[in-house]
Amino acid sequence: MALWDKSMWGQKTVRRLCTTLRRDRKGVVAIEFAIVGPAFIALLLGILYTMSIYLAQQMLETAAQSAGRLLLTGAVQTSKMANGNVGMSASDFKNAICNGASGKDANGQAFTIPVLLPSMLTCSRLTVNVTNATSYNVNNSAAPTFTYDSKGVLTSTGSGYNYQSNGDGTNRIVILQLIYLWPTGRGPLGLNLINQPNGNRMIVATSVFTTEKYACNSAQSSC
Repeated sequence: MALWDKSMWGQKTVRRLCTTLRRDRKGVVAIEFAIVGPAFIALLLGILYTMSIYLAQQMLETAAQSAGRLLLTGAVQTSKMANGNVGMSASDFKNAICNGASGKDANGQAFTIPVLLPSMLTCSRLTVNVTNATSYNVNNSAAPTFTYDSKGVLTSTGSGYNYQSNGDGTNRIVILQLIYLWPTGRGPLGLNLINQPNGNRMIVATSVFTTEKYACNSAQSSC
C-alpha cells in the first residue's frame, strides 16, 4: 500500500510539473526569436543589399539623362571650355559629369554645368561611352566589355568617345552610356550580384537620342 501511495504521489508530482511548464510562458519569445531571428535578419540584409544596387542604378540613370541633354542640344559638341578646348574632349565631358564645368556656348554666352554625378558615386569608378548609330537598333547599345589582367587590374573598358561627323549635328543618333563599377560583395542567404572582378557589379545607364539642330562654333569646321 505504501508503494502504491508513493507511486501515485510521484505521478501527481509529474503531472503538476508538466502543467506548470505548459502554463509558464517565460522565455518563449526569446526561444522563438532565436529560431526565426537569424532568417529574418538575413532577409532584411538581403533586401538592403539589393536595394543599394537599385538605388545606385537609379542615380546613374538620372545622371545619364542630364548628361545626354548636353549632347542632344550640342553643348558638348560646340562649347568653348575654360581650358580653351572647343568641343568637349572625353576628359572634359567626364569632368563635367563628375565635377561640373563652365565655358562659353557657340554664341559666346557664358554657361555653367552643375555636378551631374550624385555624391554617392565616385568619378574614379565611372566610365563614359559615346558612340554614333545609323539607326535605332538595340544591338548598338550593348554594354562594353571590361577586361582585366591576371591580378584583376582593369586594362580596357572597351568604350570610346565619338560624336563627330562632317558639318553640323542635325538628326544624329547618339548613344550615351555611363558605366559604373559598384563595390559590393556576397549577400546573406547565398545572394551574389557580383558580375565583375574585385567584388564589383557593373551597372549601366543608357540614353539614346537624336540630336537637335545646332551650329558649330566659329572655331570649328565640323562638330
